[in-house]
Amino acid sequence: MKIITNMERIFRVVWNRREDIFSRHFWDMAGRVIRERFNIWQRVNKDEFLNNLQIIEVRPWNLHVELSNICNANCIFCAYQYQTRKEQIMTDEIYLKTLDDYCEIGGGDFMLTVTVGDPAVDPNLMQRIKEARSRPEIARIETITNAIALKSYQFEELIHSGISRIKISTGPWDEKLYEKIYRNKSYKKMLRNVRLLLEKNVEAGCPVEIEIAFRSNLTMKETVALPDYKAIEYLPHLVEFNADFDTWTGEIKKEDLLPGMPLRPLSKLEQEPCYWFYDGPVVFVDGSVGLCGCRDFNANSELVVGNIMDRSLLEIWQSQEVKELRESFRNGKFPTICKTCSTYSNLDMYRRKPGSDRADLVRSRFESKRQGHRA
Repeated sequence: MKIITNMERIFRVVWNRREDIFSRHFWDMAGRVIRERFNIWQRVNKDEFLNNLQIIEVRPWNLHVELSNICNANCIFCAYQYQTRKEQIMTDEIYLKTLDDYCEIGGGDFMLTVTVGDPAVDPNLMQRIKEARSRPEIARIETITNAIALKSYQFEELIHSGISRIKISTGPWDEKLYEKIYRNKSYKKMLRNVRLLLEKNVEAGCPVEIEIAFRSNLTMKETVALPDYKAIEYLPHLVEFNADFDTWTGEIKKEDLLPGMPLRPLSKLEQEPCYWFYDGPVVFVDGSVGLCGCRDFNANSELVVGNIMDRSLLEIWQSQEVKELRESFRNGKFPTICKTCSTYSNLDMYRRKPGSDRADLVRSRFESKRQGHRA
């Protein structure tokens, strides 16, 4: 069943982007999906798979922190337009408690990402990156932004802040198309910001991995052939494309998107927890802790399992609520939000060598921290 599901995903990626079959970017994307979903040469046995899960159940692999649920765009493919919760910036109190709790269990990768919104809207983004980097327990620091709220006078500081990776979510670099998809008038500002950011990164020796993630209605070939992109193509960066677009639990319909933006079908849920349940929790802007930083855009589903200000991160991760949610998948009693999701992914990551490497690193970080406390 899992092999069939993974093959269906690969076929869908290929079919949705079939016009790009002779493009280098197509094969980069196809190769990534195949490596993630269908790498049978790195499989581990069942006992090692179960051991990997047990280790992650003790403490998470990484942590996602939603600094802001405010956005300065209103993309046609995003559920931000349907968000009903209060828009706000995470307080210092919540942020520092979250960071402290994570470091207390050994830290690891620290993801300053969002469910909806943009981290760069947070006026304290720079200070928060630096605070995280000052902690020896923190490994990679990553964020995603549409690049509109970035301040050009801070680019050099940002490049040297200790951030590891910046993903820039953007539309095709044609002003009219961009405005149709991102529904704002900040195209020229975005373009200038991306160029300056890439140039400052080059001047510093490229310490930051920068990826331009196109959310385009054009083919890959057409997107990278646009003059505004060709003008910066020579500056070092990675490129990513959507194979399809998500429904955001049914909020986004086919008619909401432009031709050339295929909608992803509803996921075929399996009787094992979603990958997110064994990745890392998300601390939402108000301190709520959830198991899905992917599509729980109102942070009010049954996957919200506590608040970082009431219990420690470790207590929440090891809680009965989290155990029961994982078991609900195994029993075929899927959470309501998951039944309408089109981004479900099984636990095949932990059936392969990279999953075992991840589990070993999680155990090492946790045990090292406990030994330090005993000393």
